[in-house]
Amino acid sequence: MTKNRDGSRRTFNLTTDLPILEQKINEIGDVVLVVIDPVSAYVGVGNLNNSSTTDVRGMLAPLTRLAEEKKISIIGIMHFNKKSDVTNAMLRIADSLAYVAAARHVYVVVDDPENDKARLFVKAKNNLAPDKNALRFMVGTRMVGHDPDTQAEIWAPHIIWDSKHVEVTATEAMEAEGNGMKHAAQREAEEFLRSKLANGPVSKEELEEEAEANDISPSGALRRAKRKLRVQTWKEKKLDGRWFWELPPTPAPRRDTD
Repeated sequence: MTKNRDGSRRTFNLTTDLPILEQKINEIGDVVLVVIDPVSAYVGVGNLNNSSTTDVRGMLAPLTRLAEEKKISIIGIMHFNKKSDVTNAMLRIADSLAYVAAARHVYVVVDDPENDKARLFVKAKNNLAPDKNALRFMVGTRMVGHDPDTQAEIWAPHIIWDSKHVEVTATEAMEAEGNGMKHAAQREAEEFLRSKLANGPVSKEELEEEAEANDISPSGALRRAKRKLRVQTWKEKKLDGRWFWELPPTPAPRRDTD
């Protein structure tokens, strides 16, 4: 946080407050790393179009010069956009591609398709080395002290790195993650449909409305689940009758005869 001229507090702004950051770096001394998490929170309200290449480059250029002059590393944390079907890591970075173009290194964190408790830290761009090995990590907890008043143990999360590299590119990792997400979404849609139709027919409108409320795509995962479960459909025999879905009848158990 920083202050306006009238003394009121406001969020630090990368477009106007770099002199304040430089002043703090000089004040602390021996600074080697600055982390901006997330970058989008510090671009100012209404001062910059975060999707404009020109605006973003104009903001990043002074920040780059500051890093060069002070000989420090600057890490900017960003989120993926909503284009889950895109597997090019550079195109998944939210907002302008200028963020990717200005960076010397770009890394992405994705789910590990081989271990649902782990994540992969994968290089998407590296101007200084050809190494393409990824790192696997998990989040653990450990005791870091005791509460001074209650003496209760204080536990905090920490990163546990795997000792071996994972040979995978960012695109391969994101493709695997995307496939895993699709399978999980499909299973969720099938379970939803089985549960909703377990007690008999339900109107198509109700199913689609509730599916959407549960982040299940009515035209995607729900339709595929309908085909997979061989759901039967029929329409009320009246003007403007509604469509209903129901599970197929369960075959009667076969009885062996002598």
